[in-house]
This record gives sequence, structure tokens and C-alpha cells, in this order.
Amino acid sequence: MMLKCEATFTQFSCLGIALNVTDSSGNTPLHWATKEQQTESVKLLLRRGANPNILNSNLISPLHWAVLYLLNDLVKIFLECSTVDVNLEGESGNTPILLACYKDNAEALKLLIENGGDIAKANNMGFMPVHAAAFSGSKLCLEIIIKRGEELGYSPANHINFTNNKKCSPLHLAVQSRDLEMIKMCIEYGAQIDLKQIDNCTALHFAATQGATEILKLMMSSYTGEDPIINALDGSKETLLHRAALFDHCELAEYLISKGANIDSVDIEGRTPLLLATSCASWKIVNLLLSKGANVELKDLLGRNFLHLTVLQPGGLQHLNEHFLKMKHIEYLINEEDQEGCTPLHYASKQGIPLSVNILLKMNVSVYSKSRDKKSPLHFAASYGRINTCLRLLEAMEDTRLLNEGDKKGMTPLHLAAQNGHEKVVQFLLKKGALFLCDYKGWTALHHAAFGGYTRTMQIILNTNMKITDKVNDEGNTALHLAASEGHAKAVILLLDDNAKILLNRAEASFLHEAIHNGRKDVVNAIILHKRWEESIITFSHHSSTNKCAIIEMVEYLPECLKVSLYLASNVTFKKIEYNFRYLQCPLKLKKKCKENEEIVYEPLVALNVKNAIIDIMKVILNAILLYRMAYGFRAHILNLAVYSLGLIPLTLLITHLEPDVSFNATLKYGPFDNKDSNFIKVCMSLVFIMSLFGICKEIIQLFQQKLNYLLDYSNLLDWTIYTTSIIFVSSLFVTLPVRLQWDCGAIAILLAWTNFLLYLQRFENYGIYIVMFWEILRTLIRIVIVFFFLMLAFGLSFYVLLGSQQTYGTPYLSVMQTFSMMLGDNNYRDAFLEPMLTDKLPFPFLSFIILIIFSLLIPILLMNLLIGLAVGDIAEVQKFAAMKRIAMQVQLHTNLEKKLPYWFLRRVDQESIVVYPNRPRYCGFMSVFQYCFGWDNIAADTQSADTTLELEVLKQKYRLKDIATLVEKQHNLLKLVAQKMEIMSEAEDEDPNDLFQNKFRKEQLEHKSSKWDTVLKAVKSKCA
Repeated sequence: MMLKCEATFTQFSCLGIALNVTDSSGNTPLHWATKEQQTESVKLLLRRGANPNILNSNLISPLHWAVLYLLNDLVKIFLECSTVDVNLEGESGNTPILLACYKDNAEALKLLIENGGDIAKANNMGFMPVHAAAFSGSKLCLEIIIKRGEELGYSPANHINFTNNKKCSPLHLAVQSRDLEMIKMCIEYGAQIDLKQIDNCTALHFAATQGATEILKLMMSSYTGEDPIINALDGSKETLLHRAALFDHCELAEYLISKGANIDSVDIEGRTPLLLATSCASWKIVNLLLSKGANVELKDLLGRNFLHLTVLQPGGLQHLNEHFLKMKHIEYLINEEDQEGCTPLHYASKQGIPLSVNILLKMNVSVYSKSRDKKSPLHFAASYGRINTCLRLLEAMEDTRLLNEGDKKGMTPLHLAAQNGHEKVVQFLLKKGALFLCDYKGWTALHHAAFGGYTRTMQIILNTNMKITDKVNDEGNTALHLAASEGHAKAVILLLDDNAKILLNRAEASFLHEAIHNGRKDVVNAIILHKRWEESIITFSHHSSTNKCAIIEMVEYLPECLKVSLYLASNVTFKKIEYNFRYLQCPLKLKKKCKENEEIVYEPLVALNVKNAIIDIMKVILNAILLYRMAYGFRAHILNLAVYSLGLIPLTLLITHLEPDVSFNATLKYGPFDNKDSNFIKVCMSLVFIMSLFGICKEIIQLFQQKLNYLLDYSNLLDWTIYTTSIIFVSSLFVTLPVRLQWDCGAIAILLAWTNFLLYLQRFENYGIYIVMFWEILRTLIRIVIVFFFLMLAFGLSFYVLLGSQQTYGTPYLSVMQTFSMMLGDNNYRDAFLEPMLTDKLPFPFLSFIILIIFSLLIPILLMNLLIGLAVGDIAEVQKFAAMKRIAMQVQLHTNLEKKLPYWFLRRVDQESIVVYPNRPRYCGFMSVFQYCFGWDNIAADTQSADTTLELEVLKQKYRLKDIATLVEKQHNLLKLVAQKMEIMSEAEDEDPNDLFQNKFRKEQLEHKSSKWDTVLKAVKSKCA
């Protein structure tokens, strides 16, 4: 078999296959042979030249593996190879000697040392073989290491005190392993008991933390230093007694005290062993230290004494021996205050530990003591919902003075209980005679409950005192304002159902304004669905710039809520749909009254300010616009278009039936138009003249109505130009004018009249979007026309110089016009360039062709394609926001129309609602064709949202959970009653029943409210914003 393997290796070597090839884990054949304990294969590979120092992906060489798996025969074979690195570093810098010490492989350790292994070489963490042997309890390895060290000149005392990167000695590691024999060996070799790590911890501190009494006794008896070791301090200034107190090692603590440990030593946080033991609930140590005379008057850095910390623990005072509580110096502590002015009774009230409260009350503690924030224990108990504690505190009071006494902010216990939604505490306090007072900001208990959205608490308060409903604070806010601003829909509904008044605060904002400005969708939707919705939207101040009509504010801040209000304004039945427009604009009567005060302005369709709305929501508002136009606006547009057509059609007939008779000599021709059908022409001219005069009168009336705004509308200038030129065109009926002037005005009039016709068509939906596209492209053309002008001027003047001998380029004016024609594709290459060059009539042939090539590249190709690209981009942009642009345009046009209409006309045609019959026949299809041409869609009732079903199911589950919670609470109370009847004592009796998850969340909120850092963070965020 050996011969066969050797032949195989020889064959691989001949084929050029390397013996050090690695697999996916970095293992060479030598790794595999070592792992499978193939001694002969290892020998053969080493003999053939395999590299034994290759590390795999885990940084392990074959020698490391042999040492780890105690394959000492293979270790010998590797050490016989001259290429093996005995001190090769592997994972974390571990050498084979370190691994031998970790694995207690004494035989391998001897072989490695005999073959040059370095016992002083440390790994990446500073661990040497002596550390590894002490940590793993390898006694024989430790002896070998110490003996080898002596041979190298290291004395045992120096060697055993070598430290790693964290100044950890072998004795530290031996104590961590709790190996008593190894600790004895280290001490025998001269380990220093008081040697400290970086954190100043000695091996004694480790032993005290573990409660290893025997180990501690051994080291204490072996200590020969001059300084006392019993009170050695670590980095936190904790003594051995502190460490024992931390984990309630009573036997060890008693030994340390017997050896003279300082019982009142203070650590870095000001805690004595007694305070530390109390905070960790180490009751055996606490009773021991009290019996040994520990000083109970010492306090930590927060000013808390022994009783403060005792009360913080569950059942704390019960764990103390009764005779300790009867000591005078401990009774003196019950009224001691911490840095915040809190006594132990404050702590017990805050934690809700009735038994501890009872014990403190029996010790004659003062229930009237107050903290720095002027809070009594009753304030704390009410704030954290400790109803049993409140009951015991009130029983101990001789009067009810504290029941209605305020803290630093003027908040009574009733305020604090309502602020955190503790309805049982609120009900209890009210029964005990709590009054409905205001704090220093004017907030009542109802304000605080509404601010938190605690409806059950609010209901209890409202059932007790209905007059408090409309009480206002210093800012003029009622409870309704606060509930709306914080987004508590149920609280708002509760107050509205209780007929709370809808008032304005000092900022002239109602509760609906507060909800809208703070983005409270649920609240606004709930108000819309409420019966007092109409009353809510009409309560506002006309003079406020920030709190306008609620409908206007909804469009700006919450357009999706306006969608709900429009749905509610519709009345859908089987045969008809009635749409109500009372939310779309200000009533006409109110608008007429507002005219008396010029500061108050309400434009038509003011609720449809589409600038601030989103497209999806505007689809619903678009339906409202179209229906409103159908109510009277559509008829007004049709009438306006018809009146305009009375002037446009005769003008068009005149242009098509008359032929210009203009002479080209200097003689001016005067007189009327000559035509065979003179009567028809006169009728058309009369119609044009009458409609032009009518249009001028209309413009004059609008000028007086709109004043300065009239001049800002470009369409008015267009109308004046049309009417003026039309009158001049047909003026031959009355006066004699030059024919050329008449036809000039006629050309201008017919051009502008049909262009203005587009403005009338854009009022209709099917045509409006295309007209918008036209105007967008026109704006783009106007923006880049400057570029065209300078290029045409440059090439026109250049062609004038080069081709000035030709008639078409004879003057600069003609040359520029010809260049403009060439820009559109009329290059006239043959007549202007080719034939003159062939006949030698082109003065500058080479330069002319160069300029022509440059012109062709820049103008027809580059600029025209640029214009086309910009036009396509504009069209794409218009199509992307087509719905929004169409809505904006139609709203603006309709608003402008209504501004121009007189009040008497609006009063006759204005309708608050319109009825649509979707199933009514369409008059043989005529209405369908008319509807298609002028563009309004049938508007059916919108279906309910798909989320309605999901919301309904979630609501059902919510009510089920409430029923389950009520049932569980009843069962809990019943079990407590059964336990009391059977005289069963449990730990649950020492806690107030208010530690549910939601109450813990409220507690965190309360703690954050009193935190000064929250104010700092808000200020930083506001600056960053």
C-alpha cells in the first residue's frame, strides 16, 4: 500500500501537480492527512517537499492541528522536518506552544520546547504560555514553562507575574477559572496578590465577585505586602465588600468584615456597601451590614439614603428585620430628602407599593412633605395611577388640603391623574372632594384629559361637572381645541355630542382649524360625519389671515378630506343623483355683504384652489366643477360663445365674399366696397359694427368693475384690438376711409378673431387640453426666438455680402427674409448657388458654399430639431399633468367669467344643487352628440373605497378586544376577592394594579414631558428645519 501511494505521488509530481494545492477551505493534502491521522502519508508528503507551514482559511497549520487533537506522534514527525516553523503564528497569533498549554498537552509542549519553541512569545492579546496554562488549569504545563523559564534566565517570581495587554496576570486567570490548586501553584511560584489590571481590579476582586470564600481566604493568608489588601479599590472605587454585596455573598461579606473591611467605604457613585446591596436587593447582606452597625445616614450622589433605595425594591421594607425599623436613627431617615426633595414615601407612592406605604405611614412619616417641584406623595401616586396608594394616603391625612393643592406648575393630583388617563384615580379623587381648579396655564383636568385623548377620563369629568366643558385656558383654547390639535377623534366627537361650544381662541382659530393645520385627517373626517359639521365650518373670523374658512383651509392642507365632504353633499337614489355645491363657494348673499368691507374678498369657486391639491383628490373636485358649470356656468359659456359668434360669422362672410381692390400707385382710393350683392354685405357689415360696439361697451363696464385688474389680463387687449379693427374695417358704411387701411384692419381683425375663438373653446373639456398644449409650445418658441433672430441676422447679412448681386439678396432686409425662408427648407440651391457658379456670376464661390454648409447644419438641422424636441417634451409634460392643468385652466376661466357677471344675473341663474338622472333617455342621441362635442361626462355616484371593508373588520376586532379586556379585568378582581377571603398572601398585593403595557407607555411619556432635554432637542430640530 505504501509503495502504491508513493507511486501515485511520484506520478503526480511528474505531471506537474503541486503537493501544496488547497481546497475551498484552504486545506492542503498535508492538512487532510494530519486530520485523518495518516502517519505514513504525512511522512511521504514531507519527504516529497510539501510545505508544512501553510495556514488554511481558519489560520491553522498541520502542526497546530496535531497539537490541538493531541496527535503527538505526528507532532514528532513534523518536528523532525527541517522546514517546520515551531513558532508559527495561527489564529489570533497563537503559536503551537500556546495551543499545547490551552489543551494541557504536556508531551507536545516538551517536544516543542526541545525543538526551539519560544515560551516568551505572546499572541495578539498579549497572552503567553504561562497565561494559557494558568487559565486552562494545566499544572504540568505550568511546571514545564516555569522550569524552561529558569533555564532562559526568568525567575519563577518574575515569570508568574507576566501580564498581558490588559495587565492581567496568570493569577487573575486562575481565579477566573476558580481552580484552587492552580491558584496555590501560582502563589507558590511567587504570584503577587495585589497586582492590578488596567481597571485596577486585583485577583481578590474577582474572587469576591464570584463569592469564592476559600480562594479569598487562601490569597488573604498568602499576602505578605505592607499595605492592607482588605480595602483595596478597583477602578470604580469598589472594595471587596462592595463586590460581595453586589451578588449577596453573605458568608464572604461576614469574613471580610471579620478581617477589618471598611463597612462604610464609598464607591465612585457615592454608594456604600449597604446602599449597593439595597439597590441590588441583596437582603442578606443588608441585614448583615445593619447588624454590624453600617452608617445608614450616608447618601449616594443623587442624595438617596438607605430607605430610598429599599422602597424602590419590590417588598423592600418587608425584607428588613422589624427591630431595625424601630431604631431611632433609621426612623429619622423616613423624612430625609434626596436631591429632588423626595422622601422615601414619594418613592413608594411613585412605584405603587401599598405595603411599603403602610409601613412608612406606621412610622409616622409626613404625608405633607413636598419635592422640589412642590409635589406631595399624593401627586406622585395620582400621576402614576396608584389608586390603592392614593386610598392609603388620603386615609392618613387629617384634612384634604393636599387634595386640591397644586405643584410647581399649579397642577393638582386631579390634573396629574387626568393628564395620564387614570380614570379610576380621577373618579376616586372626585368622590373624595377634588375641585375643578385651573393650573398656572389655565388648564383644567378636562384640558389635560382631552390633550391625551383619554375619553373615559373625559366622560367621568363631564358627568361630574358639565360647566367645565367650555372653559378656556390662557391661550383661549377649550378642551375641544386641544383634542383636535392632537388628533384625538373620539375625544372630539365626545365633546361635540356633549354640546361643547365652538369658540375661537386668541389666534382666531376654531377647533377645526387646529385639526386642519396639524394634519389630523381622522379628526377632520369625524367632524365632517358629525351632525354639527355645518356649525363647525361657519365658525371663523373674516379678518384672520391664517385661519380662514375651513373649506379653504382643507383645500390647502387636507384636500383628501374635502373629497369626503363632497361625497356627503351628494344624495344618491335609485333614479337620480343630487349634487350640492354649498361647499364650493361663498353664498351670493354673503358675498354682497362682503363688498361693503373691501378687506374681505371671496372669489368665485374659492374652495377649488387647485394649486395646493393633489391630482387624485382633484378628480373628485373636477366632477364638482363640471356639475357646477352644468348648473349655470355651462349655459353662460354657451351664451357667451353664441354672442361672440354673432360678430365672428359676419366678419368671416365679409372676408370671403369681398375682394380687395387696392391700387399699387400712389393714388389713394376712397369709398365703400363695391359688390354686386350689396344688401347682404350691408347686413353683415351692420352686424359686425353692432357686435363690435356691444363688445366695447362690455369692456368698458368690465373696466369699471375690475379696475386695475382689468389691465393685467392680456385677453382684454386682444378684445379691444378685435373690436377696433372690425369697426374700422366696416366703417365705410358711415365714413370714407382709404381702402388699404380698411383691408389692413380687416386682415388683423379676422386673424385675431379666430385666434380669440380658441380662448372660448378652451372652456370646454374636450378641447381645452389641446389648447393648453398649443400655448405651452408657443411659450417655448417665444423663449428661443432670440436665438433664431440672431442666427438669422448673422447668416442674412453674410449672404447679403456674398450674394448681393442677386435680386433676392439685393438688400439687407431681403437677404434676412430669404434666410428665414431657407430656414424652413427653401434653400433655392440651383438658382442662388449652382447656376451662378457655373456661369461665373458668383463673386465668392468657395466662401459662399462654406457658409451654406454651416447654415444647413445649424439652422434646418440643429435648431429645427431642437424646437421639435422641446415641443415633444412640452407635450409630454402637459400630458403628464393634463388633469391638473385642465382643472386649473377651467377654474380660472370660470372664476374670471363669474367676476364679470353682474349680481342680478348671478342671483337668477345661481343654483345650490343640481339633479342628474343617469337613466333618462338622451333625446334620440342628440344630447350624446352635443355632450361629446362640448365635453362633459356623466357623473355617477362614486363607489366606496375598497378599504372600507378592511376598516370595518379592524373596528370589529377593536371592540372585541375591549370586551375581552373588560372580562379579564372582572375575572382579575374576582380572583383577588377570592384570595382575600381565603387569606392567601401573594406578591401581587404589594403592587398597584396599574402596570399594564399602555400604562408603562404613559409613564414614559410623563417622564419625557418633564425632561429638559426634550426642549433642547425640539429647538435643535427647529433650527435644522
